[in-house]
Amino acid sequence: MSVTVEILNNPDRACDAFVARTPGAGMGYLYSWGQAVTRAVGLKSFYLVAVDEDREVCGVLPLSQTRSRFFGNRLISQAFSMYGGILADSVEVRDSLFRRAVELACDLCCESIEFRGVSPLPYDLHLRTGKVCMHLPLAGDPGEMWDSFDCKVRNQVRKAEKSDLTACKGGVELLDDFYRIYAIRMHQLGTPCYSRRLMRTLLETFPDGCGIFAVGRDGHIIGAGFVTWWNGFVEIPWAASLVEYNRFCPNHLLYWSVIRHFCLGGAKCFDFGRCTIDGPTYRFKKQWGATPVGLNYQYWVRPGCEFSPVVPDNPRYRRKVELWKRLPLWVTRLAGPVVSKYLG
Repeated sequence: MSVTVEILNNPDRACDAFVARTPGAGMGYLYSWGQAVTRAVGLKSFYLVAVDEDREVCGVLPLSQTRSRFFGNRLISQAFSMYGGILADSVEVRDSLFRRAVELACDLCCESIEFRGVSPLPYDLHLRTGKVCMHLPLAGDPGEMWDSFDCKVRNQVRKAEKSDLTACKGGVELLDDFYRIYAIRMHQLGTPCYSRRLMRTLLETFPDGCGIFAVGRDGHIIGAGFVTWWNGFVEIPWAASLVEYNRFCPNHLLYWSVIRHFCLGGAKCFDFGRCTIDGPTYRFKKQWGATPVGLNYQYWVRPGCEFSPVVPDNPRYRRKVELWKRLPLWVTRLAGPVVSKYLG
């Protein structure tokens, strides 16, 4: 089979259809995701498409370029997404997309390419493990899901409801409340927050695939999550609550409201998001019955360059994390989006 790899410059329904029929491919693989990232934070987007001799799409690889003095010049598949890497119909297509990505990285003088995959690529690449996503299969009946939960989970949801917490779903109108809480929590964790503009752009680009679920008490939002859904797969990449309300279990009501909503909507799987194995968030997600799915993040590194992944648990960034926690909140809200655009 003859395979040609091209860089797509306009939306293509054939590419979206290919992604839709590929198992495990989330919203981050869509051409529109990369374009939304470009509009929101200015990163260059490159969408590699493999076509056969009949011009049928047989593979895709979405890439975003981050370039800064402090974090280097890198390609990421895919920026601001938990997932990425190569989608291909065959080994030949996969190899063609990989070679073209390396050529592109060299043309752009990039030091590395980060592939955020689940199944590892069979190349000589640096591998980073230790992170998982937590997947929960969804039933069509919320009652069936409720009965499957551990009694501790059900009791904590009931506690939230008895504490007069209420849940709601919306879009851009909830963004200010969500972002306020999200920025506070990221500051507490010592991690730069993503930009509000990114989230607004995603909400506007995917009005039928992105939304915000929120939990409130006494008329005030105290917890919220940014949710994406596509092709039966639901993700909650960003969620936060105010720690002073933790005794009311707002997170339990938040996640239950999301699960219940998408059970009724016919979704097949709920992804609680990325976490560290055996960490606090891992244990929280596991109690719902979610199964860990290992993430294999792989890195091609240009010969002569040093492998140094841009992640908070990299020892070279540990001091910076502690410093970030001590900065005033208003400083981190201003500086966070500037820094995080290069973290992707």
